Amino acid sequence: MSGARLAAIMLMLAVLALVLMTRTSGDRSASLRQPAYPAQFAAGPGQELAAQHCLMCHSAMLITQQAKDSTGWEKTLSLMEKWSAPLPATEHQNLHTYLLRHYGPQTPR
Repeated sequence: MSGARLAAIMLMLAVLALVLMTRTSGDRSASLRQPAYPAQFAAGPGQELAAQHCLMCHSAMLITQQAKDSTGWEKTLSLMEKWSAPLPATEHQNLHTYLLRHYGPQTPR
């Protein structure tokens, strides 16, 4: 096999490898999606409550990546309250509902 032919085959394999590495699923909306772990809370009832009581110690990204179930969020809120988080008892359920609704268990894609 000649050197030029070998070089052409190697170039073709390199291009093929590059195409396979950068290939997407064909979903053109992928670039329009939000980041996996946003830097701010999702809009909705409870957003301000979460911002006021969670962001004083944690980043929104840390909280939004949790994907906890109801029991997980309940344990987390109870622990934060035990550690003196300034969450009024009357707001506990509202914050729990918000976190579960927006950052609960995720379904597999």
